[in-house]
Amino acid sequence: MHRSIRSSTIFVAALFAAACARDAQTENAVTTQTASGEASTSISGDSADKRGEALVRVVNAVPQLNALRIRADSTHVLPVVDYKGVTPYQAIDHNWVSFQASASPDDVYEPLETNREVLSDGHRYTMVVMRDAKATGFQTRVVRDDISDDMTRAHLRVIHAAQGIDEVKVIARRGDELFSGVSFTSDAGFKDLAPWAGTLEFRAENENRLLLSMPKVDLKAGRSYTIVLTLGKKGTLEAFWFEDMQSTN
Repeated sequence: MHRSIRSSTIFVAALFAAACARDAQTENAVTTQTASGEASTSISGDSADKRGEALVRVVNAVPQLNALRIRADSTHVLPVVDYKGVTPYQAIDHNWVSFQASASPDDVYEPLETNREVLSDGHRYTMVVMRDAKATGFQTRVVRDDISDDMTRAHLRVIHAAQGIDEVKVIARRGDELFSGVSFTSDAGFKDLAPWAGTLEFRAENENRLLLSMPKVDLKAGRSYTIVLTLGKKGTLEAFWFEDMQSTN
């Protein structure tokens, strides 16, 4: 069993500094849709703030690991999520939270990973569960979600959860380089872009070798897209995506 607890004062200070630097609370409800068409709607960040709650969802980026369970305590249990799945946002009414990830049933719950995080009321977070660097255990990465209300631009980020794959760069085929130097466990973005449709290429940073092509990408204005990179069964790069949009009603 692999366990790690991260609670250093440096990490906490950095997280609060980032929170102060840019207010990521949403004024409207947010609708999330996955590539498979599943959709869910969560309350606005302002509403969550008034309730003293943060909003957290889970992404399963561990190949062939289904029925992943995340809980903070006996009262905060997030929905079960399969590989490449994304749970709806769940309200958490604590600021210090020890998340536990497990693939075992609730009655024999045995954590594979424990991660202590500090959450700010009214903000949204995505917890990505992935293999650790040695591929012998698991680790989690919690990133804060900035769901833009700019309805004239598309917004894109990439989360690198593909253990064993070095730094990658992301290129719009026949267009610009969007991200570079994206390393394992890191996230790049959100980047504001003009609406765009085409093929995204993921290439090795140093060799410029093509690792993955993602065709039929359609980045629409007013939507915030997340692409998660994972390692497939055959050791090749895979990707899945989901999108968020603030309600304008």
